[in-house]
Amino acid sequence: MPEQIDTTVFKHFKPWEGIMPAGFFSNYMGTKTRETCWASPEEHRKYFNTERFEKWKMLVDDNVFDWIVMLEAIVDARDEFLMAALGAGWGRWLVNAAAAVEQFSGIPCKLVGVEAEPTHFRWMQEHLADNGLDVTRHDLIEAAVAAESSRAWFYVGRPNSWYGQSLLPTDVLERSVASEDVRDKIRHGLVNEVQYNGETVKWVRSIGIAELLSPYRRIDYIHMDVQGAELAFLEKGPDLLSEKVGRILIGTHSPEIEQGLRSLFEGLRWQRRFDYPMGTEVESDGVAFTLGDGVQAWTNPGFSVAKRGD
Repeated sequence: MPEQIDTTVFKHFKPWEGIMPAGFFSNYMGTKTRETCWASPEEHRKYFNTERFEKWKMLVDDNVFDWIVMLEAIVDARDEFLMAALGAGWGRWLVNAAAAVEQFSGIPCKLVGVEAEPTHFRWMQEHLADNGLDVTRHDLIEAAVAAESSRAWFYVGRPNSWYGQSLLPTDVLERSVASEDVRDKIRHGLVNEVQYNGETVKWVRSIGIAELLSPYRRIDYIHMDVQGAELAFLEKGPDLLSEKVGRILIGTHSPEIEQGLRSLFEGLRWQRRFDYPMGTEVESDGVAFTLGDGVQAWTNPGFSVAKRGD
């Protein structure tokens, strides 16, 4: 029997309805996304490329967890809402948060987006601007989330059909290269882009947890989907997490990572909000679905309203 998901937080928010311009698709909060960001079927693209009236209700699928945890953080926020999206893609959850804050409370909203795929990063900048947000007032960082701030190999390419780009360990890349000359260039950072198993990998900036969190006194909510780098990143800064972060939602990508995250957050005495391994069947408002990636969400009990307001 699928586990039932509590969606009561949605009662604080009104689903969007209105005119969506040609070339964009909409969502529950009325944010607009360029149809070129997603490899939609031809019939969907024809629909998106017409101006039309749309009326939304709560969308029930595996994104429901992303909505619930984000909206709960917004309901709890005081004075200002600060969110970080790691593996931000085109920035959809950042812009969704800004729209939800504007509807619920109108308090100032600060967004931090980290994305390493270069086209996705450009689309994130465009997406904020398309939805009336001043990009210069938010912190958008072109980097891969990793255990350490440095440089790393990262898959790039096929941007509208692939949102699962990840790190590639240098030693794995080296072993795949037949030419000793190219291997030597990889070791010494003399090449910035190579082919691996038919895909392009690029030498990019990486950012660790200490560098990410250092500019901020607190972050109300972190949304994290970094394709296997989640535990290596988070376990480098447990004290920083407890000091600065209120909530986190993590897309998980292996049973070993899932167990490591449980050990990390249980050790910090954070409260479990969701913990569903990959492939779990769940049900929300009568709709059953099976998760691809796993999802964990944790709340920091030491991150009080008083602390946010001090």
